[in-house]
Order: sequence, then C-alpha cells, then structure tokens
Amino acid sequence: MRTGTLQVCAFIGALVFASATGVRAQSNFQVNGRFKVEDGSLDGARMIVYKNGEKQRTLNSGLAKFTMDLDLNSNYILEFEKSGFVTKRLSFDTHAPAEAITNGFTPFEFVVSLFKQYDGVNTVVFNQPVGMIRFDKNTQDFDYDTDYTKSIQSALEETMRNVAAKQEQEKGREEIEAKEKARAAAEQAKAEAEAAKEKARADAAKAKEEAEAAREKAKADKEAAEAAKREEAMKQAQAKKAADELRAAEARKKAEPPPASPAREPKPVAKPRKPAPPPPPARSVDKGLRKEPVSGEDQRRTLAVRESSEPSPVRPAPVNERSETKPEIKRPVPEILRNEELIVEPNQVIVRIQLDNGKERTEYRKVTHKYGQTFYFKDGQSTSRLVYEREALAEVR
Repeated sequence: MRTGTLQVCAFIGALVFASATGVRAQSNFQVNGRFKVEDGSLDGARMIVYKNGEKQRTLNSGLAKFTMDLDLNSNYILEFEKSGFVTKRLSFDTHAPAEAITNGFTPFEFVVSLFKQYDGVNTVVFNQPVGMIRFDKNTQDFDYDTDYTKSIQSALEETMRNVAAKQEQEKGREEIEAKEKARAAAEQAKAEAEAAKEKARADAAKAKEEAEAAREKAKADKEAAEAAKREEAMKQAQAKKAADELRAAEARKKAEPPPASPAREPKPVAKPRKPAPPPPPARSVDKGLRKEPVSGEDQRRTLAVRESSEPSPVRPAPVNERSETKPEIKRPVPEILRNEELIVEPNQVIVRIQLDNGKERTEYRKVTHKYGQTFYFKDGQSTSRLVYEREALAEVR
C-alpha cells in the first residue's frame, strides 16, 4: 500500500510529499504538484521538464499548484530551481504493464520545497533526484522507489542537518541584525525627537522675534504716521499764513493812492551831419628829366614830376602752390620680450609662447596630440592657426 511507502519516505518530509486521491482509467499518468521556496517567493523560480533525456519545456508561472500529464512508457525528470537556492529533481519512470494501464492509475501528488544555498554545506547529493517514482508491482500503481530512497537517505539526512545548523546560525544573525536595526531605529527616533524639539524651540524663538519685530514695526509706523500728520498740519498752517499775508498785502496795495508819474524831458534831436567831400583821385607820379628846357628858364634840365599811366614795374612775388612736406614723426616702438617654452607630456606636446611689452602679457599655446590633432590657444581661449602664426611667430623688435 502507498501508506507504507510514505512511512518509509517520512524523512523527506521537507523535500517531497505524495498522496493518492482516487483511481481512474487513463492513457496518461497525471501528477499534481506544489512548488514552494523557503523564506522567499516564486519570483524567478522555474520548473524544467526533461523527457527521455531531452529538454521538453520550461514553466515560469503557475507553479504554486499545477497539474501535468506524463506520457506512459517514458522517463521524465522534473527540475525545480531558483537563483541562490539548492536545485531539486524528481524522477518519473512511467513504464507499466498493459493490464495495469487498462485499469488506470491514481494521480500522484507531491510538494517540492527549496532552501537557500549556504556556504560550507555539501549539497552534492542534490545533483541526483531526491525521489524516484516508478510502477510498483505490489500495489499495481506508481509510488516511490524505496530502495533508491534508502540509498541516498543517509546523505540526505547529513545534508539536512547541516542546513538546519546553518539556518539556526542565520536565524541568530537575523535576530542580532533585527536587534541592531531596532536599536538603530530607536536611536534614530530619539534623534528625530530631539531634532523636533530643537526645531520647535527654534520656531518658537523665531516666532517670538517676529512678533517683537512686528510690534516694533507697528510702533514705528504709528510714530511715522503721527509725525507725517504733524508735518502736514504744519505745512497747511504755513500755507494758510502765507495766503493770509498775501491777501493783506494786496489789500494794502489797493488802498494806497497810485504814485504821480514824473514829467519827462524831451530827448535831444541830433543834427544831421554834412557829408564829407570825396577824396581826390590818386595821381601817378613819374620822376624823370625833361629833354627840352622850358622858355624863360636856363639851359639846365630840371627835375619835374609828370603824370604817367604806365604800369608799375614792381611785380608781386610768385606764390608757391606746392604743398610743403611735413617732417615724419617717429614714435617709439615698445620693446617686446618673448619667452618660448616646449612642454612634452605623455599624450601631447605643448609650445608655450609669452609676449610681454611691459604693459600686458599675452600667452599663446600650440597643443599637438599624439593621435594627430593640433589646437591653438590665445590667453586660454581657442584661436586659429593663422592668428597664432601671425601674432605668436611674428618677428619681435
């Protein structure tokens, strides 16, 4: 009976469980399974089905509870795995006599539970199936192979003892970590409470300062308003006084008789002047000798002034219209000091040139990278090769 078989396999309780739910005639062998992960979820878990040594399919969902039909007269391996957990396998040999197939088989139910992979725990025994299910001639149904179970029982028990010890250690570490977390949380809560109190005190002090400042401001505003009111009243009084004085002055001015206007003396009339006589016409005088003496005079020639209309022999100096050449003003050229430096680095070669004229200093750089490109800079700013050659490489005077 299957009950006796389960008693033999009781030590696998945490690994695989099986039971019978009924018998029916069938052409396939039905298995009903449940998949669990200790201290974890089925996220990332999967079941791989191998038939006669070849991979048939992979299931990634619906593994918490599933039903599967296995072809008769075949060999199956169901492999259950998840990253970070020990992989387990179940072997199903569905070969059975023809008369047993005619009568049908009870659906086989099992549970597979995976545990964490721990360092230092030998899990080589799990490289082979943890259970083998095949046709039992005594029960005329499928059940665990007790001989196979007994052959791996000691290795399984040893591994499970080591796993239990590791789980206890991990549980202790988890308890310590939980206590540390609780202590840290308590300290954090205490710090947050202190911070909240400090913030409340600071907020209260700030509110008090703001209230005091508001009172001072209200007082200052009130005093300023009263001062402005007094100043406005004073201005109005002064304006009223000035208006009253102006009206009184106008009234006094109207009451006074108008002053008598003084007699005006007649303005002297200028006598007309006689026009000046026109100047005599200019005469041209020629100092010369008379050729013939005048009657009644002696025979000597006398000097006489005679009129002449001949033009003056004096000529004005000619005007030189050519522009005069102005002397060229030579301005001193400032002396420029040139400092050139070659810098060799692992990935580039730099030529640094400094030009100093006494007032300002200009720096030029030519950076040649070993991979071929060349860049030019002027005072740290990118420039062109033309500017570099025209300015940095120019002849220094």
